[in-house]
Amino acid sequence: MAARALTTLLMMPLMVSALERLDDSSMSDVVAQEGVILRSEYEIQIDSVQYFDEDDYGSVTMSDINIATRSQQVIDVDIIAGAGDRAGRNGIRFSNKELPIDLSVDTLKINGKSVGGFGMRHLTTGGVDPLVVDVWAGGYDSNNNNIADESGFTLDISVPKETSYDLYYTDDGSELSMTIDYCSSYSGGICDAGGIEFTGMTFDVTDKGLRAGIPEITGGQVNIRNFRLNESVINDISLKNFTIPEGGYIVLGAPDVAGESAINFDAYFAAGSGFDFVYYDTSDTDVQEFNATVSFDALASDAGNPTTNYFYVSDSSINVRSGDDEGIFIALGDPNTGRGGIRGSMSINDITLKPVGDTSAQVLGSIKMNLQVLPGSYLEVMGH
Repeated sequence: MAARALTTLLMMPLMVSALERLDDSSMSDVVAQEGVILRSEYEIQIDSVQYFDEDDYGSVTMSDINIATRSQQVIDVDIIAGAGDRAGRNGIRFSNKELPIDLSVDTLKINGKSVGGFGMRHLTTGGVDPLVVDVWAGGYDSNNNNIADESGFTLDISVPKETSYDLYYTDDGSELSMTIDYCSSYSGGICDAGGIEFTGMTFDVTDKGLRAGIPEITGGQVNIRNFRLNESVINDISLKNFTIPEGGYIVLGAPDVAGESAINFDAYFAAGSGFDFVYYDTSDTDVQEFNATVSFDALASDAGNPTTNYFYVSDSSINVRSGDDEGIFIALGDPNTGRGGIRGSMSINDITLKPVGDTSAQVLGSIKMNLQVLPGSYLEVMGH
């Protein structure tokens, strides 16, 4: 989700920039260089955005939306002809050394009942290395010929190590907030390593619906710092050393029954996906770490078949139900057919507890779960 939300934020300023008036001097600066430079400052206010579920008229409403730049935003746009990072493909590259955007949604309501508000503030890419988004022609290799002859498109995103932003959720006067950054090491208080790359996010329309490829990630680090409820600190978390192989995907499709408006979805995570998890207890001067390696695989009975060699969610749906005691209904599996649900194996390996700075510690053990969530299981989210 992190990668899709970031892509949406990048596209919004591009659309707004197209409306900005350029004088003769600005135009001469643009044509004297390769590609195009887009400069913009803006503030967008939207009273409300509503989604109505047509079969029983449930609704989701976001109100008082504000998207604004804190200072001038500059985006470089270049056309990449052939080759580039993906042999044989053409594409467009967007790069930006600063992304000074704030986003706020004052209220999210489900069927008229508030779920709270949320937003993002203090987004910056640091001004050192650029945030790079490459859009390549052609989606996933549906015919397995290793040639870029398919429709759709592919996204690659490189997030620089200096990137950081705050996320927050508000409800009844309280705020849950956190700072996200991508730094893996510091020298003299300055980040000297880190960042993360998402590659191979494909987007295609198939006979089953929109197929979105889960990005391949190797390495990288995501830190959740200053995780707090109001002024009470809940400590810090790091996710690092990602191993997300290529081949995973998500499908969003139309409902199986005519007249309904549910969104059907399947999610297939490539076997071997995982990351290192670190929880920092900073409640006193003796800072401690809880470390573990988390991985997701197919069940042993599914691993021999390439179509089921995944940790997956299948035959599931999302629907917005109307009524005072109803909300967003997420069905895991199809209870009518008895198919689908969640199926796979989850491992938590090499669990250790150690002081920060120690290079090794005695392994406490590992946990493995063979998991099946059967059709008929569900999660419902409601306002209050």
